[in-house]
Amino acid sequence: MIKRILLFLLCVLPLTFCGCAGANEIDKSSIIETVTAGESEGKIYYSFYLLTGEDKPKSVSIQATSFEEACFLAEQKYIPNLTLSKLELFLTDKTIIDETLEKDIDFISEQPYFSPLMYVTLCDEQVIKDMAESKELPKQTEEHIILQKNKNIELSVNALSIFNNFHNSALEEFSVLYINSDKEIKALPLKISCEQRNKI
Repeated sequence: MIKRILLFLLCVLPLTFCGCAGANEIDKSSIIETVTAGESEGKIYYSFYLLTGEDKPKSVSIQATSFEEACFLAEQKYIPNLTLSKLELFLTDKTIIDETLEKDIDFISEQPYFSPLMYVTLCDEQVIKDMAESKELPKQTEEHIILQKNKNIELSVNALSIFNNFHNSALEEFSVLYINSDKEIKALPLKISCEQRNKI
């Protein structure tokens, strides 16, 4: 009997005192589910929306010229324990696509922690503002994206397909989704000229 008690203590005590050393606790991580890229007063801002149990969306907006720079600044200054591996939705204001979209997609494609199936779409300024007010809007947006993709298989809706289209020398243009402020989704042709492609 004494041997059994000692054996039990030898098994349990190391687990009790050691725990999970070096582990990153989930409640201490800042998990990002959605990112928006928009413009205000001539400057580009990336807003990182955190996974929280609160009723209203919680976000951090960072001025940057690219998503890569915004991620660097977020990790260094604004969002401790930033976790981007769960990012599902990336929205870009259509007015800044020439300045940001291609380099942002290239950056996403180079990082192993991003899902290549992350939904990427364009929107107007009002949708970006609405994201800060509605916690349900990202989910509704994803549902609309899936619905439209099922109707039109030619649409590019994720980071991998858009990356492949940017770097496909046989294509002159391709279509991505555009969400307007009425939350309707339309296909918007995004033209990539040979001159732009050669600069990649």
